[in-house]
Amino acid sequence: MRKLTGQSEQNIKAGSLAPNDPTYVYREADKQLLKFLQANNPLNLACYIVGAPQTGKSSLMVNTASKLPKNKYICVVIELKTKVSTLSATLFYFHLLKIICKRIQTNSNQLLRELNNFWQQNLDITPSHKFQAFIKKLLTTISNKKIIVFIDEIQKLTDWQLQESFSNLIKALAVSPEAYQQKLTFILLGTINPTYLLPEINKDISGLKIIKLGNFQGNCPQLLAGIEQVSKNCSIVLQEIFLWTRGQPFLTKSLWDLATKRLRVQNDSEIKTQIEQLVSSEFLQPGSHSALQYHCQSIENLFIRGDPDRIDSKVYALNLYEKILRNSAGSEIRDRNLGQGDLLISGLVAKYDNIIKVANPIYQEIFNQQWVEQTKQLVIQSRCYMASPKIFDRDVFLLIDQSGSMVRKDQDTGNKIRWKFLPEPLEGHVYRILNETGLDGQKICEEIVATCFSPNRVNKKTAYITSPSQIETFFIENQPATSTYLVPTLEHLLSQWFATRNQRGGFFIIYTDGQIDDRDEFVKLIESTCRKLNNQDELKIVIIGIGSDIDPRFYIQLDQNTRAFKDAKGLDCNIIVFDLLNEVEDIIDLLDRQLEDPEAGMPMWAKEQYPELFS
Repeated sequence: MRKLTGQSEQNIKAGSLAPNDPTYVYREADKQLLKFLQANNPLNLACYIVGAPQTGKSSLMVNTASKLPKNKYICVVIELKTKVSTLSATLFYFHLLKIICKRIQTNSNQLLRELNNFWQQNLDITPSHKFQAFIKKLLTTISNKKIIVFIDEIQKLTDWQLQESFSNLIKALAVSPEAYQQKLTFILLGTINPTYLLPEINKDISGLKIIKLGNFQGNCPQLLAGIEQVSKNCSIVLQEIFLWTRGQPFLTKSLWDLATKRLRVQNDSEIKTQIEQLVSSEFLQPGSHSALQYHCQSIENLFIRGDPDRIDSKVYALNLYEKILRNSAGSEIRDRNLGQGDLLISGLVAKYDNIIKVANPIYQEIFNQQWVEQTKQLVIQSRCYMASPKIFDRDVFLLIDQSGSMVRKDQDTGNKIRWKFLPEPLEGHVYRILNETGLDGQKICEEIVATCFSPNRVNKKTAYITSPSQIETFFIENQPATSTYLVPTLEHLLSQWFATRNQRGGFFIIYTDGQIDDRDEFVKLIESTCRKLNNQDELKIVIIGIGSDIDPRFYIQLDQNTRAFKDAKGLDCNIIVFDLLNEVEDIIDLLDRQLEDPEAGMPMWAKEQYPELFS
């Protein structure tokens, strides 16, 4: 197994520019990072540098480390680089400490022996807690200096499933009353959405900062000098390069390098044509130079590799990119637009004012419609779990409990009122339902019908949901009301589905925070509905409980079909599925579980909490 590779600031990481390289382009991120490190703020514990592949993160790291006075700072540069798919927390934190020990002292043998002894003598302590305890000891040995730990390729932590452990370590250090925390700062660099690494970075912890590494801007005086031999009008040449790259660092430096070596412009009118020919021959033709192929592959890898639990979010991001490709005007930025973060971190798109567009014309040609379709299939095929084919081609209805009790708060909802808590997980459910895709491109549905239930009458006010971003508006437009009558609205929607289904199956998903007021009528409705079905796979009525007031027993027994409902053929008909909102890890798994094996589909928490119902 390859270990983490540690370097001093003098050792230049492969692919990065040397300190003080004359072609290094300074950006706003350089100023922000240096200011963060040199600030006299004891809470400056961690800074996350986020950027798309090959935007200069490593060069920023090396250049910044070289500018920090050695009498004040000890810089530890670490690259998480290993080809194995897993790495234990023990190895990660142990090797992290070993690298820091070697940087603190030239002759570090004594420190390393102490580390080995400490690690072996505390086998009952978790690796992250051992790291925290030993780093405290190390920080007492560096007098008035401060340790800056640069960790590059931080997205590897998600591959190793260590992001939660590392996030908890940062949080623990941030709230520690110990003064030693003032001597330690982490600089994390990588191509990962910050919400996947430190999901609460802006909410719970002070002393943490996110710096976005943007594209090159303006005239870039560092690049103008190299074009002097190409044309007397260097700014026009650079301007034409920027029209193709929009300042994307790798593309800009690559096209700039090609221009300095190959172009000799006699007349300014030739500049546009010659740059266009250079792009066409070197960037857009099959067999482009290897550096470009590597660059494009690194972007594609963000979608086809990594955490299998994020496969569906990747598919959603690709679907969003496909829409942006088709719309030359771009897509309006929405804070809650799922997939937007993944797309921005890939570099395929960029923000222009309040619009997201394809980042540059070169990407527009390379990452085209054909690439989207091929990549989407690769992502889908990499999924470890595939839903049953029975789940596809259905009408989906959401029924939201609008009763007055939805204004109550629960510990399970983070002391938010239920009506404010529900939209976020519901967005995730809607996203999964709309974007679940089979190997042959099958979809569950293209839109979801959403409505509320509360008074003892039919609620005919419905919304047609085609994007998770509509959920927030739905909850704003509807507010908690009075009682909990489900049957009138459910019966109305069931009648619509039976009348228009055309061989399509149905999912009715009900979110409720308590016992419904028309329980007996509900049981009768389920019984009569079953008698209209040819089999139990045609329809599933899914009940998801929220809050502390709900009594699961009634719903569990319906899920078990203890009342022995029958279909039109007289066969057992189990169409009720029940679970608790905070227990639902994957809505697709919940919808799928009783399609294949209803008896085996009961949630484990129900069997543990109510064993008497399963005897």
